[in-house]
Amino acid sequence: MTSRSRLAAAALGATAAAAPTLVAATSYVVRPGDTLSAIAARHGTTVSALAAANQISDPDRIRIGQLLRIPDTAAGLPGYTAGTPDVEQYTVQRGDHLALIARRFGIDLATLARNNGIGVRAPLRYGTTLQIPGRLGRVNALLTRIALQQGVNPKLVRAVAWMESGWQQNAISPTGAIGLMQVEPYTGDWISHYLSPRPLDLAVAEDNVIAGCMLLRHLLAIHGGDEQAALAAYYQGDASIARHGLYSDTLRYRSVITALIHQE
Repeated sequence: MTSRSRLAAAALGATAAAAPTLVAATSYVVRPGDTLSAIAARHGTTVSALAAANQISDPDRIRIGQLLRIPDTAAGLPGYTAGTPDVEQYTVQRGDHLALIARRFGIDLATLARNNGIGVRAPLRYGTTLQIPGRLGRVNALLTRIALQQGVNPKLVRAVAWMESGWQQNAISPTGAIGLMQVEPYTGDWISHYLSPRPLDLAVAEDNVIAGCMLLRHLLAIHGGDEQAALAAYYQGDASIARHGLYSDTLRYRSVITALIHQE
């Protein structure tokens, strides 16, 4: 990767306190096959927090159809100020209906309907924009799960993704870097060819995070586990560092990410 003017560079002026916290509770209806641990992971919270919020004494005993309150929590997030919108937008596609969209995002149908001021059986018009609540929890769960799968410190991955994009998959930099982890398309092609067992689509959030985690793991390996060196390489690129040394914005980038990690 080369040094680039992108979302991360713009974010260097922000302090670690600018990162998000969960700001809106939501709810979830237990479905067949659900477990409390799976529901907690899906919403970016913990089993203990979920059990406490719903007065559940035995985490192994939940019933189908039970309405659970998903608590406001900063557990597992890089710990931050309130005020960041905890929603994402979704544009209705042909063939969509509200129950399908609710399943796709892993949220309760009634909660989705209520947040958009419509009925649970209301027909959806193609091109309509829906507000999907609980974005931060879902992104947190995604980043944490893939980081663990790829053997990378989840705190590092969450902090890099926040610094790079503010946890926004639809973020595109002026140089074309894509998604949560702000991976350049040519870097994504290299990762798909050399590090991944399958091609990765940077436009898909899960693949984007996988690509970013694989790159971080690779950089940590070639720098002997030196996190600071790996972060500098992720932002500026080893070739650029060899030619020019560390840029001032690279130093600041590392500093802010380190502060985010230590806030957790």
